[in-house]
Amino acid sequence: MTTLKPYTNASALKKERDLDKAQAMREYEAEGRARHANMMRLRALRVARESAAAQTKPAAQPLKKKAAATRKSSPTEARSARRVAS
Repeated sequence: MTTLKPYTNASALKKERDLDKAQAMREYEAEGRARHANMMRLRALRVARESAAAQTKPAAQPLKKKAAATRKSSPTEARSARRVAS
């Protein structure tokens, strides 16, 4: 931003402010474009890294289902069951 000088007429002051405003807007838009370009670059790197990792990692094998485990009763439980049955 330029420093404001004591102008005698208002039109010169307005012209300088307009120039400053235009310069600030150009800088703002340039920063936005740079930020977007950096974001796209990082996104491309992430996608490339993820695809390379997916290609090198073997496919996950489905887990084998375990047979339903039957509960074996203990000798104490078996005696209790016999007493209840009789």
